[in-house]
Amino acid sequence: MDKISVIIPTYNRAHLILKSINSVLNQTYKNLEVIVVDDGSTDNTEEVVKSLNDERVKYIKYKKNQGACHARNVGINAATGKYIAFQDSDDVFHEDKLKKQLENLKNNKSDLDFCKIKIIVKDGETILPTVEREKNIENGKIIDELCNGNFISTQAILAKKNIFIDIKFDESLPRFQDYDLVLRIAKKYKISYTKKELVDLYRQDDSISNSNDKLKKTCVLMIKKEYDLSADNQNRLYSTLLYFGASDEIEKMKKQYVDCELTINKYSILLKDYDVLEKAHKKLISDHNDTLKVFDDLKMNYDALAEKYNNILERNQEIQSELEKVYMEYQLIVNSKRWKFINKFSNIMRKR
Repeated sequence: MDKISVIIPTYNRAHLILKSINSVLNQTYKNLEVIVVDDGSTDNTEEVVKSLNDERVKYIKYKKNQGACHARNVGINAATGKYIAFQDSDDVFHEDKLKKQLENLKNNKSDLDFCKIKIIVKDGETILPTVEREKNIENGKIIDELCNGNFISTQAILAKKNIFIDIKFDESLPRFQDYDLVLRIAKKYKISYTKKELVDLYRQDDSISNSNDKLKKTCVLMIKKEYDLSADNQNRLYSTLLYFGASDEIEKMKKQYVDCELTINKYSILLKDYDVLEKAHKKLISDHNDTLKVFDDLKMNYDALAEKYNNILERNQEIQSELEKVYMEYQLIVNSKRWKFINKFSNIMRKR
């Protein structure tokens, strides 16, 4: 049976953490360890955790508060399990969470599995992911849906440890660390979905989620990141971040992105025009080469005719020369016979 390491970062939650840890220890899946990373608590958290006296619970404490993401990364490095899950010090796992998710992860041969969570606040509760988004999620369009807003909280995750060795939590983000994490994981690893509510998440009044300044800062930091998304998904992500933490800087960056998209579209049109011109140019070259070939053939024929003509001229000159010789011989013969006739005639006349 593979071991699961459950990492719980905590800060001044002595009054809540026992319930959270016990919800892990009481899982139906038994081969597990709980790594509590105390991020500089000033209350009696250490005393409460150690009172459990359970060898499956490991306690790590820092004197200085360095943030939940740092605590989670520390817990990942300390984990000895093949799989890792995350819990928060004020939330509760259902007793079959780990068992059901591990089964689903193995059945789907995925790297990360997430489940439904129930978010509980003073005035009500919310279930994530919503029914409206489940169709796309179940059809494998997880990245598309993530760009419309996060629905995979850290408490909902069960994944292979090697994923978090490869992709760490970004400790520079004051919020949306889970959102940033799953956006990066989704591009590289296979994700499956356990369609069951297996975590109760209690939103506290002093939760980091209530800080608008941190929200805006996070949106600005995320908008500057490279998530290797399609143009449509990049626009969806921009819109989501604008909705959660609208700021002039994000608006400016979105405009720059849109301007860039327009430039790319114009460039694409120019490329198409260039392709047309290039084809026309190649046709002209082909026609020119055909013309040159015809010209070469005509020149060869002309050269052959010229040679024949020259031969005829030479033969004509030879014939002319022979005719002149014959004529001269003819003249000699004629003249010779004329003189003989004249002499003969003269002799006759003298005899008379």
